Amino acid sequence: MASALSLPLAAAAMSSVLGGSSMVAVRLVIDDSDPTSIALIRCLGAGPVLGFIVFGLRGVRLPAGDTLRIAALGALMFGGFGWLMSAGLAYVPAARGALILATMPLLALALSAALGRERATWAKAAGALLALAGVAVALGDRELAGPEAWKGDLMLAGAASVGAVHAVLSGTFLRRHAALPVTAVQAAAGIVVLGAALAVAGDVSGLVSFAGWQWLAVFFLAFVGGMLSFVLWFWGLERLDPSRAVLTISFNPIAAAIGGALLLGEPLTLRLLAGLAGVIAGIVLAGRRPAGTGRTP
Repeated sequence: MASALSLPLAAAAMSSVLGGSSMVAVRLVIDDSDPTSIALIRCLGAGPVLGFIVFGLRGVRLPAGDTLRIAALGALMFGGFGWLMSAGLAYVPAARGALILATMPLLALALSAALGRERATWAKAAGALLALAGVAVALGDRELAGPEAWKGDLMLAGAASVGAVHAVLSGTFLRRHAALPVTAVQAAAGIVVLGAALAVAGDVSGLVSFAGWQWLAVFFLAFVGGMLSFVLWFWGLERLDPSRAVLTISFNPIAAAIGGALLLGEPLTLRLLAGLAGVIAGIVLAGRRPAGTGRTP
């Protein structure tokens, strides 16, 4: 059983590492682009490739009614979440942003409990409070807070909230359909929404206004932090209990902190490390399963 779980857990963990690394990549290019273009670049890597694999090679078909609802959720996630994350990272370091986004699964747990879809437990409540306390500690770090950091904090908190709503509402469709077709439709919806926004603005220069070395970050965002990250996450999620998958989210801020320090010179302060420890501990606590529960792979 342990070996059967190791690959899905490794896939989910690697997806979280790539997600945190993507935040560093966004920071590397955001000053020479714009949030809408950056969000679209990530969709352009995932949407066409996943769509070809799922609907072209595999011949998968989804009911029309479900497809429209899934697409609406995709517009919310890949459009709204993608824009808010990219816009927020223009104001705050990658590690600070990743810590805020790491609360997303805990917000999803709280929303599920409020809607009666998941049983609330003391462990989940304590884990959520511990993670939020960790974020509060990190946000109080003056070395990581510029004069407009509050704008980035609000945008990333909004992104975490959008991601939590998306996760809860997508659960209905993920119980009826495989995760990859759902993701392909949602990424395609993100391309439509973000592409339309750029068309209305009449400025697509943010898609191409990069220096030579920045194209490496763009490639990473599109095909590694985008497509590969999504494939690994949903492949692991299909084979894991959500309570186990959520534990791997803790790798996201770790990767962002390390990448930000190495590539961007962002400081690793004591308050940041203390906040990171609190978030990781909260995620682990909230994701614990009572003995004797869970499914057998």
